[in-house]
Amino acid sequence: MRAGKLGPIAIVVIRTEDGRLYGLVDRCLHMGGQLSKGKLYAAHGADGCGRYVEQEGRFIVKCPWHGYEYDLRTGATLFDADLKLRTFNVRDEDGQVVAES
Repeated sequence: MRAGKLGPIAIVVIRTEDGRLYGLVDRCLHMGGQLSKGKLYAAHGADGCGRYVEQEGRFIVKCPWHGYEYDLRTGATLFDADLKLRTFNVRDEDGQVVAES
């Protein structure tokens, strides 16, 4: 994860283990914690009672302050899909990471 700016907007750019790039506003909806200082992990779902499996290709960023969790693909919180961070298109262009709104 890397903190950056897109104009005046603080963003976090995240490259997952599979090489995909994601961009989100670098500010938690709860109290403004920097997500770029949080934790990244693979999302898990249930496969029966007490059996959790990794959801391939789905990653979550967790705010370091109070633990709010966001889906990298959509920017949505895990507890309410209607609460979303702004997301940005991010791509690798000749070795440079480029973000755009």
